[in-house]
Amino acid sequence: MNHDHILVVEDDPSSSELISYTLEQAGHRVVTVFNGDEAVRSVERSCPRLVTLDLLLPLQSGWEVLRAIRRHPRHHIATLPIIVVSALTSPHLRADLRKSGVDHCLPKPFSVTALRVLVCSLLAPSTDTVWDSPL
Repeated sequence: MNHDHILVVEDDPSSSELISYTLEQAGHRVVTVFNGDEAVRSVERSCPRLVTLDLLLPLQSGWEVLRAIRRHPRHHIATLPIIVVSALTSPHLRADLRKSGVDHCLPKPFSVTALRVLVCSLLAPSTDTVWDSPL
């Protein structure tokens, strides 16, 4: 088990449960939060190795969370790998997410295998962004 700490930011209980369970079964330590305010606090407090982020969240949107992370003064927080897991996946939106610093966008519904592969590739020691993977 690798015990990488991953933050799951998802307000939908069934999606949150599926993402958390999948990552825990792959050996990761998972912390789950359900709104944007908790997400920003949790990133600063627990410093995860990777974040999965829904866009439609209460209190602060996923976009606001993304901006807060990417503009953070601490380099290790500002450069965290981020996977957006969202039902909103138009090509225009994906392009905007890429420009905003998202490492990958995983459309809902998603394959748990695709999630595991993405997380593994983003946590690998030297990896490139996997936007155009065939998953």
